[in-house]
Amino acid sequence: MHLHPVSNVSGIFREEIRPWEGTMQAVYSDQFRFLSGNYGLKLETTSLQPAIEAAVLPWRDAQHYRTLLKKLPHTVGIGTLMRDRDGGRVSIDREGQPVSHYSLSPFDRKLLRHGFIGAARVLEAAGAELIFSPHAKWCAYEPGRRGSLGTFAQDMNSAGWGAAQLALFSFHIMGSARMGGSPQTSATNPDGRTWEARNLYVMDGSAFPSASGVNPMISIESIAHLQALRLAASIGR
Repeated sequence: MHLHPVSNVSGIFREEIRPWEGTMQAVYSDQFRFLSGNYGLKLETTSLQPAIEAAVLPWRDAQHYRTLLKKLPHTVGIGTLMRDRDGGRVSIDREGQPVSHYSLSPFDRKLLRHGFIGAARVLEAAGAELIFSPHAKWCAYEPGRRGSLGTFAQDMNSAGWGAAQLALFSFHIMGSARMGGSPQTSATNPDGRTWEARNLYVMDGSAFPSASGVNPMISIESIAHLQALRLAASIGR
């Protein structure tokens, strides 16, 4: 099972931003798309409705949380959308129900850290007065006044990159029934037909052999369209 793990770094500015208005994702950067071979991440501006920001704000105490939330009109969030390499898996429990298992590998955590530092650098260049991450522990700095990008990176490393140590989301669920040329390494053949059941076909994002690294909508549509044409031709014969 593959995902696009997503998180974000936030910056608070002097001027009013109103991040819940306008284009949801107006700007993105592919600078870190190939950090290690074909694996890396995108930086994307993101819309921040109150419910979204409330879910990722670090919690120190009620007053601190309230102060950050009150500054939402002046806040910018830069999302880090990562192409995972190692992914997770789906197993079946005793009742036959699917159970997902997923955590970031050390390799993928390294890419996420790189993205956080890149996002902070963008926010600092744009003039943010306070920059912070969504870690469970408070990781922040005030450019030119208190702390630096270096201390920010050190604080995030100390806070950790594992489960329950920072806020993570998942976009674009892919894989778990990959297509391929052999039943030893895949669940279906290139036409989407499962190796184990002759008349069972998989024609969605489950067929991906790895994460796409971009929004997979058009790829899913294209693969399903091609496989459906082949299936229709086969039935016609």
